[in-house]
Amino acid sequence: MAEERAEPAPTPTYSQLTQRRVPLHEAAEVLSQPDAAGRIPIVVIPQRLYRFLNPAIIGAGAVLIAGLLLATLFDAAFLTVLGIVLAAVLLVLGIILWFFVQIPEGVNALLARSGRYQKTIGAGLHLLPPYIAITHLVTRREIPFDVPIVAAITTDDVRAEADMLVTFAITEPERFVHQISAPDYDQVFQAACQEAMRAMIRSLPADKLSDLVGRHAEELRAQIDEVVATYGAAIRRILITHAQPPAEFVRTQEERQLAILLRSEQVEKQSLAQRRQADAEDLARQQMLARADRERRALEAQLEHIVTQRRIVEEEATIEDERLTRLEERLRHHPLAARWDWERAQLEVARALAGNTRAILQVGSAGEIARALVMRDGLLEPREPVTSAGTDSVTRSIPPAPTWQEGLHLPDFPELAHTVAHQDDAMRQAG
Repeated sequence: MAEERAEPAPTPTYSQLTQRRVPLHEAAEVLSQPDAAGRIPIVVIPQRLYRFLNPAIIGAGAVLIAGLLLATLFDAAFLTVLGIVLAAVLLVLGIILWFFVQIPEGVNALLARSGRYQKTIGAGLHLLPPYIAITHLVTRREIPFDVPIVAAITTDDVRAEADMLVTFAITEPERFVHQISAPDYDQVFQAACQEAMRAMIRSLPADKLSDLVGRHAEELRAQIDEVVATYGAAIRRILITHAQPPAEFVRTQEERQLAILLRSEQVEKQSLAQRRQADAEDLARQQMLARADRERRALEAQLEHIVTQRRIVEEEATIEDERLTRLEERLRHHPLAARWDWERAQLEVARALAGNTRAILQVGSAGEIARALVMRDGLLEPREPVTSAGTDSVTRSIPPAPTWQEGLHLPDFPELAHTVAHQDDAMRQAG
């Protein structure tokens, strides 16, 4: 890399500043029109420094000689007099032109006497003695100067290209024309600008070169002014118009930036997919929690219903116990009424089963079955005697109900209640 820094590729040079040598009366036209290469000279040197010979003086001599020749040929004295008069007029006009000088607009003229600089005058009509010579015409306009930079090395050892536009003005024309010529100043000025620009590029990385474009690099002015100030010129402005690494490096950087962008986009997509997955998992978890909460509430409602049913059953059981307790108390205090109720229930059951021969009734003991059959026969057969062929008359009646002394005891009352309840069920089934 040291060799590359020591021997950079040569920068193509071409002359941008020129000077011309023309007659003084043609200076205005030369300073306003570019040459074949498109350059406008900044310095014009008159072909004749002194103004003793001008068109009027030459014309006076020509007219005088022509008058003398014509007068000799045609032997006419008036032609001699006419030639002398016209020559005198032209001579007077030529002498006047010795003292009056027209300086074109936009230039400064340098005056010298006997080859020594006297002073600088501006544009316009000036009265000057003929022994004062006009040595140079120097432009006063701002001069643009293009400075191309090739193969400048950056801090990260990348060859860069740049282009800088510098405008300057000649502030001291006498120093400019006496110390250096325009073509030589072109080379010196271009070298100074390139060195200052290379120094700036060496202080920057390759990816920061584009930040220089469009900037007025005022920090370069001090470095370049040190060089051009000795020649009577001053920098007006500096503008960097182009600065970038080689095309391959730029393409590599663009591909790298594109890869970074694609990577960031991929990461963003992955993070978005992860967020969506997390949102879906959160939604599923919330749905599961909501379902579990509904099921919990349903179980709580069912448990509450079961507890309520259990409480109702317990209350019904309590009520039933109380009812049975009251019934047992009533049976203890009213045994005859209970006996009568039991017999009435048996009678109602017998009446209900009288018309159903297929009904089977189990009332407990054999005596009860017998009494049920007797009661059935009594209900079905009439009370009057019935005579059958070949037999005697048989009179059947309902046997009297058993009395208290026939075996009805208080401890049998629970069994009696059970029998009555069983008979009620049988009646409903037969019903």
